[in-house]
Amino acid sequence: MAIQPNLASEQLHEPPSRWPALILGVAAVLSIGFLGSSMPTMVGRFLAVISASDYFASPENEWPTYTLPNLPTWLLPSNTGDAIGMFYRGAPPYVEFPWAVWMVPMFWWLGLIIAIIVVCFCLGVVLRKQWSERERLSYPLVQVSMLLVEEPKPGDLLPSFFKERLFWIGFGLGAIVLLWNVTGHFFPGMPVFAFMNQNNPLPLGRGFPDLFIRFDFYVICFAYFTSLDVLLSMWFFHLLAMLQVGAANRIGLPSGVTSMNNYGLAVFVVWGLWLTRSHFLDVWRKAIGKAPHVDDSMELASYRTCVLGIGIGGIFIFLWMMRIGMGPGTALMYLFSSLVLYLGMAKIVALSGLVSLRGSDTTGITKGVIGTWNMSDRSIAATDLMLAMYSWAKGFCMPGAVNATKAGEFSGGRRSLGHAVLLGAILSLFACIGMTLWLGYFGTGAENFGSYDFTNGNRHSYGYTVSAIKNKGAAVRSWWGPGWGIVGGIITAVLIVLNHRVPWWPLHPVGFTVSYQYPTRASFFSIFVAWLCKLILIRVGGMMLYNKSRIFFIGLLLGYTVAVLISFVLDMFFFMGQGHAMHTPPI
Repeated sequence: MAIQPNLASEQLHEPPSRWPALILGVAAVLSIGFLGSSMPTMVGRFLAVISASDYFASPENEWPTYTLPNLPTWLLPSNTGDAIGMFYRGAPPYVEFPWAVWMVPMFWWLGLIIAIIVVCFCLGVVLRKQWSERERLSYPLVQVSMLLVEEPKPGDLLPSFFKERLFWIGFGLGAIVLLWNVTGHFFPGMPVFAFMNQNNPLPLGRGFPDLFIRFDFYVICFAYFTSLDVLLSMWFFHLLAMLQVGAANRIGLPSGVTSMNNYGLAVFVVWGLWLTRSHFLDVWRKAIGKAPHVDDSMELASYRTCVLGIGIGGIFIFLWMMRIGMGPGTALMYLFSSLVLYLGMAKIVALSGLVSLRGSDTTGITKGVIGTWNMSDRSIAATDLMLAMYSWAKGFCMPGAVNATKAGEFSGGRRSLGHAVLLGAILSLFACIGMTLWLGYFGTGAENFGSYDFTNGNRHSYGYTVSAIKNKGAAVRSWWGPGWGIVGGIITAVLIVLNHRVPWWPLHPVGFTVSYQYPTRASFFSIFVAWLCKLILIRVGGMMLYNKSRIFFIGLLLGYTVAVLISFVLDMFFFMGQGHAMHTPPI
């Protein structure tokens, strides 16, 4: 969007329009919010995992025998004086917060997390020009957000789409459907739209996984701004993956779909880095002062700062992992697989806007590639502990970082905004940790949060360590996973070549790389609906009709969001402590 002053008003000697200033402000808020909003998802799992070690350890689960002796004591809070027990159950009145238990572990973990935030932010800055200007990724999240603050016509207070009938039809549809369900809270016997935000299974046959028919307005609205080839590849490859899994189950062989996804994502990311090689060279030469012609004045940080941030942050992360017990090879493999996951998820979100998508956790990939029989007990325990940074395998804050740098294109002061983005992310991290700990000790207690992280997800990593160490001697490498993975990598490479060289080729490789992840399963039907609507409109009325129809989907998104907000407010007044999950993202 070109942001220009109101020339007509200046010619008439009237005060210039203030709307561009509002756009600059919204863009700045978006930049800060995109990175800061990544923290809550990570913090829940992180606190749940590190707090579980001593509290849940018992002779039955064998953590004291196999897991805890192989982890440094300064990395995990102990249950001395029932400090962690009070976090899970809630502290009695007048009990002070147990600072002594948390201070040292938090110091070391926050060092790691802040280093990851800095590296992700710097990578986002470095990749902005390549992804935004050269590859022209669509960035649906930023695109939709900036459309909402479109500059109005002279004399109007609001953007012109507020006067459009299509906007209010979409707004009404999104609001009424959800608010109808809200009335069911007050009248339990009233029928509601049960298809909303629920996985309604569609059986495919014996041995075949069920398709999930789930209608999600958020997914539909953001997917509508995604290109047709990406949308088609998402639902098409998901169908193929379901058929592959079912056929493998029927004949009794491993399906290998997850391995194909993982290797495919690696090929997709490595290919993207290869395409960026000339830009990386420009960034490096600018950073060392040998390319004055390379312009980085429009970035949220200078290229020199980014190179230093990536280098120092990467070295710190590597040494941190070595310090907690990982071997050098294990640490390097974990860093590489994390880089693939982070960059892959960031590019997928920039392409599709579907923030719920995720890849596989890097802990399992690292152990699978190296083999637990080649790892020491300490290295196994340290690698499993990194599930604390799982963050639903969404790439942590990397998708937020690339969207923040894209939103920064619409803002004014670049360097100062970059500082604000980083500071906002760190403050968000501290706020989320502080609020979670406060609610645990002085609120309901963590085990009453209703979160899977604190009821079951926090124990997996320690159990995996027990199993891996006990069975290390008898472990045998299976070649099914790498074999299927190589096939997946080859298929992804072929799809990349076809997508780049054949103009009419309809499938994008990105759909293949996440074809069997749970969020893809849960979003399948909504993505199909968005693809079908967009295809029909473009075939019938071309891009003119598509551009006009965007107003309907913006209205649908806003109406649904307002209804979720109304439901939240009503729960606060009428159902405090017994709220309703009106929108459950497919994570």
